[in-house]
Amino acid sequence: MKIGIDASRYADNEATGVEMYSNHIINGLTRELSGKKSHEVILYSRERVGIKGVKNKVLDAKRLWTLRALSKEMKHNPPDVLFVPSHVLPLHLPKKSVIMIHDVAFKHLRKSYSYFQYRYLNWSTKFAVKNATKIIVPSEASRDDLVKFFKCPKDKIEVVYHGFEPPKVSQEEIDKVFEESEIFRYFEIKKDSPYIFFVGRLESKKNLIRLVEAFDDFSKSHPDYRLILAGKRGIGFEKLLKVVNHLRMVGKVIMPGYVTEEEKAALYKYCKVFAFPSLYEGFGFPVLEAFYHKKPVLTSHVSCLPEVAGDAAYYVDPYDREVITAGLEKLVNNENFAKKLVHLGTERLKLFKWKDAAKKTLDIIVK
Repeated sequence: MKIGIDASRYADNEATGVEMYSNHIINGLTRELSGKKSHEVILYSRERVGIKGVKNKVLDAKRLWTLRALSKEMKHNPPDVLFVPSHVLPLHLPKKSVIMIHDVAFKHLRKSYSYFQYRYLNWSTKFAVKNATKIIVPSEASRDDLVKFFKCPKDKIEVVYHGFEPPKVSQEEIDKVFEESEIFRYFEIKKDSPYIFFVGRLESKKNLIRLVEAFDDFSKSHPDYRLILAGKRGIGFEKLLKVVNHLRMVGKVIMPGYVTEEEKAALYKYCKVFAFPSLYEGFGFPVLEAFYHKKPVLTSHVSCLPEVAGDAAYYVDPYDREVITAGLEKLVNNENFAKKLVHLGTERLKLFKWKDAAKKTLDIIVK
C-alpha cells in the first residue's frame, strides 16, 4: 500500500499544537512503518523534511499549498491512502483519505477568529466531514462537536488521544537560562521568584483577561507574586494589554512573547501554579507539560480538558473571575492539596504515549 502523508506542518521550531502533533505523529508513523515492505510511505511538503529512509516530495506553491499543490498531486499521482494531520483536505482525493480534525473552537468562540479564518475553517471542516473516509479527533469532546455542528456520522469518527514526550532539556540547560536568557534578565525572573505561569498563544479564547483580573484580586493577599504569560500574540492581544495597563499590572504581569524550549522548561520547573483557564481546547498539551514538571494545575471544566486532566487538576468556571481567584488561592495556600494534584498528574501522564497514538492512527489508515 502506498501511504501518502501531508507533512506541510512538520515543524519543531516555534511549533504550535498542530505542528507539535504533526511532528510527533509523522515520526511515530514512519517508525511504525520502518522495515514493512508491504507499505511505501511518501511525505508531501513545502520544504524538505529530513527523515532518513522516507521518500519526500516537495510541492511548490507560494499560497494555498493544500488546495493548489497537494490537490494537483492527488489528481495526477494519487497514493492508495492520504493522511492529513490537520484540518484541510485537498480538493482532489485518492480512493481513501484520513484526516485529523483537532477541534472546532471556531464554532464555540466565533469572535476569537477573523471573518476569513472562520469562513475557511467552517468550509474546510464541512468538506472533510463530507469527503474524508475517516476522521480522527483527539478527544470525545471534539467528536461530539463534529456530530453536533456538522452532523458527522459517529461511525466515521475515531478518537485517538495525543501522546506526550518529555522535553529534551537538561537541568544544566535550565540553570543556564537564568544566567544567559535576555528575557529572564530583562524581567528579573529568578528561581526563587514566586509566580503563576501560563503558556500558549496570547489570544482571547485562552481567557487571559479573566485570568489577569483574577490575578489582580489574588495579588491583594499575595503581593510578591507575578503572573507570567508566555507565548506569541494572537487575536485579542490588544484588549489583554489594555486590561493589564488599566489595572496598573505592567510590572506584575509579564508577557515575554515566544520562549525557547529551555526557557519554557525553566518557567514550568520553578512556577508555583500552572494556570490554564481556557474557554476551549482541542486537547491541551500544556496541561500534560505541567504534569511532567510536577506542578499543580488550574484549568477549565470545558471541552476536552476534563478528559485530558482527569482528577489531576483543579477545575474552575472560566467565565467566573472570583472562582478563578479562589482556585489560585487554594493551590498556593493548601500545600497538601497541591501535592495531591501533583501526584495524580504524574500518574495521569502515563496514559499519553506517542507510540500508542501512532499505532492506533496507522491501524485506521491501513484498515
